Amino acid sequence: MGARTHYPRILAIDLRLRRFGYAVFEGPKRLLDWGVYFFPPVVEGGTVVVTNRVGDLMRLFTPSAVVVKKADRGSAGRGAGISPILKAIQSKSSARSTPVCLIRRKDVRQAFRIFRGNSKYENAVVLTRIFPDLLWKLPPKRKFYQGEHPRMIVFDAVAVGFTYWQLNGTQVPPPE
Repeated sequence: MGARTHYPRILAIDLRLRRFGYAVFEGPKRLLDWGVYFFPPVVEGGTVVVTNRVGDLMRLFTPSAVVVKKADRGSAGRGAGISPILKAIQSKSSARSTPVCLIRRKDVRQAFRIFRGNSKYENAVVLTRIFPDLLWKLPPKRKFYQGEHPRMIVFDAVAVGFTYWQLNGTQVPPPE
């Protein structure tokens, strides 16, 4: 019987005003779960709902770290609306002795630079090559006049987790 390699688990989260996307990784090449969770506005108790859902995910998957995409200050109201949720996630994580790592948007762009991904959609296509289970979730390429497809938040969360692994020295080879 051979020795088993233990890879740490991470919970990657991309927070938005009324929803968040999540992805659970076991090591850099294994995606365990992903999804989107919608919640009420923060003023109506959204913070409690989100932290309970994140707590459920932490109990279910027992991650070694929680990785959250840091909100841009320039986003219209995004930083202010996300800040209490992020603080609640940090307190929930510290209660479980799980570190929280913040990933900047700039880091995500840098991680996909080797794949020549210039847009979120191109990055999503790269992610479907690395994680083929996501292929059926890939929305059609949007036209310039269309809004972002609701499923793109899943790819944003996976990109956050992928960036975490890239920053921590685990390089994933480019897809064919």
